[in-house]
Amino acid sequence: MSARPPLSTVLKLSLLLGLGAVLAGCKTGPITSKEPEKKNEEQRSVDVGFLLTMSFGEARAISPQNLEMAPFYKIAADEITVLSKDGQGLPTRVRAKGHVFMEIDFRDKVNALGQEAIISSDEVILRGKPLMKRGRSVMEGLDDLTVFYIRGLKLEALGKHRLTNEDGVTPEWRSSWKEGPNPLLPALSPNDIHELRESIILPGLSPDDIKKR
Repeated sequence: MSARPPLSTVLKLSLLLGLGAVLAGCKTGPITSKEPEKKNEEQRSVDVGFLLTMSFGEARAISPQNLEMAPFYKIAADEITVLSKDGQGLPTRVRAKGHVFMEIDFRDKVNALGQEAIISSDEVILRGKPLMKRGRSVMEGLDDLTVFYIRGLKLEALGKHRLTNEDGVTPEWRSSWKEGPNPLLPALSPNDIHELRESIILPGLSPDDIKKR
């Protein structure tokens, strides 16, 4: 037969059980449960205004990979794959995927965001709720299937999109930045830019731009 615990031990256990019962009746649970919800909400929310105005240096600091394609393109993304190179070994065509940020150094600097991109020396194909900012104008893609085609200073869009300003970007797009590329869509391809219609956000190439290129 086992010995009985000392009276002091019994009293301590009784006090602890009583205190546990009192705490169980207190409304402390919701406070604890709200903190993870708030944290998750903060993780889902992204300041698109900041993303559209940040520099390539800032984007490079928060992105796993980055690449500069002289003279116009600077790219940061989760994954960057070089598809072709020139005779000097410099990239002439790349594929970027996941949280894509692009800084395009034309006469007027352009920032672009999306989830997938194919970048060549003379064109950019961007997909996945893409956004593009020049000055105070923002072209916003409203669907994962929306494709932006950028050639020189000319932007064309295929799919649902709208022209707005940086304060008008919808909260839904903020969440999409965390979601990543849509796994149900086939890989981005030049075939995704057929039947494009012109946009008013960017003018055509000027004689100076043609000389620069």
